[in-house]
Amino acid sequence: MKRPWLVRLAVLVFAILVLSTNGWGYYFYVLYNTSTGPFNQPIVEKFELSSLVNNTVPFFISDTGPAVLAPGDSFQAIIGEIRAAAAVWSNVSTSQLNLGYGGLFTAGTASGSSPGIEIEFSDEIPPGLVAYTVHEVTGNLGYGPDGLIVPIIRSRIYLPNDLTQVSSYGDFLSYSEPFFVTLVHEFGHSLGLQHTLTSGVMSTIYTSAASKATPLGADDIAGVSVLYPADGYLPTVGSISGRVTRDPTGLSLASVVALSATNPAISTLTNPDGSYRMDGVPPGLYYVYAHPLPPAEYGESTPNNIIYPTDVNGNPIGLNYSAFATQFFTGNYGGTRDVTVAYATPVLVGQLTSGVDFHVSQRASQAVYGVRTYGFSPTNVPVASPPIVAGFPTPSPVAATGEGLLNANNVITPGLSISVLGAAATASNLRAYPPPTPYIAVDVQVNISAEGPKHLLFATLDDLYVLPAAFSIVAYAPPSITAVTPSLDANGNRIVLIAGTGFFPGANGTNVPVNTTVLFDGQPGVIQGTTKAGQLIVTPPPAQLGYTATVVALNSDGQSSLFLQPTPPTFTYGGGATATPVAVAAPSLTITPKLLVAGNATTVDVVGANTNFVAGQTVVGFGTSDVVVNQVTVLSPNHLSVQVTPNVTVATSGINVTTGLGVISQALGNQITTANPK
Repeated sequence: MKRPWLVRLAVLVFAILVLSTNGWGYYFYVLYNTSTGPFNQPIVEKFELSSLVNNTVPFFISDTGPAVLAPGDSFQAIIGEIRAAAAVWSNVSTSQLNLGYGGLFTAGTASGSSPGIEIEFSDEIPPGLVAYTVHEVTGNLGYGPDGLIVPIIRSRIYLPNDLTQVSSYGDFLSYSEPFFVTLVHEFGHSLGLQHTLTSGVMSTIYTSAASKATPLGADDIAGVSVLYPADGYLPTVGSISGRVTRDPTGLSLASVVALSATNPAISTLTNPDGSYRMDGVPPGLYYVYAHPLPPAEYGESTPNNIIYPTDVNGNPIGLNYSAFATQFFTGNYGGTRDVTVAYATPVLVGQLTSGVDFHVSQRASQAVYGVRTYGFSPTNVPVASPPIVAGFPTPSPVAATGEGLLNANNVITPGLSISVLGAAATASNLRAYPPPTPYIAVDVQVNISAEGPKHLLFATLDDLYVLPAAFSIVAYAPPSITAVTPSLDANGNRIVLIAGTGFFPGANGTNVPVNTTVLFDGQPGVIQGTTKAGQLIVTPPPAQLGYTATVVALNSDGQSSLFLQPTPPTFTYGGGATATPVAVAAPSLTITPKLLVAGNATTVDVVGANTNFVAGQTVVGFGTSDVVVNQVTVLSPNHLSVQVTPNVTVATSGINVTTGLGVISQALGNQITTANPK
């Protein structure tokens, strides 16, 4: 079937702060081959892997950059953080899809006819939104490994053009937690993932527990892995299926969630007939519950800003959606709000657990929804889905805000109680903040050292709300950087000595803190070891002399030095062991040949001046998906050999060469000279 070009809109909404024939886990952009049912052939929008080189979707960044940056920020830092956010999805080992940086492109002109992702900075972001993403797809259905798909031709991510005017976030600083989580979220949309309600990065900001250190939740990983499964992935996980009905009609877009005290949450939304199938579930025992989507918030056009399914002609499908009382599966048709009598549903490797059905009762509205939790660091920095260190003898206060927790004048909703799923922790001393602050507080006491995300249950007299990953139990305090000192190693190479606390100890008795990552404007340094004084010895990513980068430490338990230091320390690339900025000539490139001719594999010779190309850290792009870079060979710090295959004839003057944090492009004022080999 053929349709006109379609545009799908996906957005990240901010609030308080800042494969089977039945469906899938998480939620995708879905079409059906019918508008009346049966709905047994869902079709999803995704990139067609057969049209990609090495399963890689190239992404391109507008060469103008944002019009207004926060004080002290830079476009190069923005590029570094965008590349880091893309790498989050490429590093999912159970997905075969990769994202590859293709350089800068000129906004308003096509970055190629082959599939790709464009990132632009816009003044036209609607009120209530932080950023948004659109898909361009054609009406030509394609065939993927598992059947029909709607191939994504191009995704466009729109970020604010003024990064100092992002409402509750304040300045949208490139190194900040909100900016990075937003980038990862929008890349997820660009690949084909919709919003969920399980506190992963694809949740909206109302309930997201994503952090810069651990941006992806189990739901996010399962979603992209089922959409683009790596070889051998699907046989290692299990599935859950069933139906959500009311009197006895199937309910569409009901959220079904599987979690346990020791497993993160994975979810899906029901099909138009109420059926669902949740794939990609790691083996284990799960409590499965069904709950409705929350009402649309400010800036949302639909509940949770879900793009409703249509038929293949773009016609809407009649959806039977309404609020209903949350219930856990009990092994029979009744269901319960009491998790202590819920049935522990087994999920086995490579097997489907079917018949997990729910018969729910309608409500006029949800009693509680859209809850977000916070804790406070020792420096009073608010941290969403806060970490709580195991072993503290006293309870830790956790603040929460959301609809239905408080009545007028900040009075706690009658009958409201809060509990923790499992025995790892208990909640007590529920209380309200003084008016007009719309928060409640509860004390959480860790009982056992069971590290990882923990889930809160908000019970009212006649309803239940579950917040996955409301807080996490950690073994250590967050990292903190107290000093960043430039130095040289024994061979005269630039290193950085980083002093601080909270860095994870090394494994197997070594001094290498394998669980700590040090970022320079989003790009990781290489940790070589530690000094006798306990400083980290780090080789920073390459950058031009005089460039200043922010330095952030991340631990693998989800904690960041930004929890204690919202304004991080910086490192300035200088000569020798000095941090003093050095005035140097701008880098320039001489490129041979002048043109890349369509269909001709070509070796491009790149000679640089004032450059420092590094093998394995130098990326070359031409700002278009129609030029495939097959190989980059670093011959010297000033010389590259680049093998390319162009699908169109294009001038080589649009080349972008990025080494670490150094970006060389005409758009940034660098001189690019092309030469004819003849």
